[in-house]
Amino acid sequence: MNRCMVRLGTFVSALTLLAACATEQMSRGIYEGSRGYNKSIESTPLEKSKNELPPYDQFKKERDEGKQ
Repeated sequence: MNRCMVRLGTFVSALTLLAACATEQMSRGIYEGSRGYNKSIESTPLEKSKNELPPYDQFKKERDEGKQ
């Protein structure tokens, strides 16, 4: 029974790690996709004057600093 619990714990830990990695990549993909979309619709001078979004890493750093 003890061996079964160890395997179950290892499995749950691996799943948790994979879920965390997937969430980070999904957030990055959504952010970078919307950033690319914003660049693609910049066709008028008014839209070109808007501030460009920073890269995801910079955005995440600024967001995390704001939480503190």
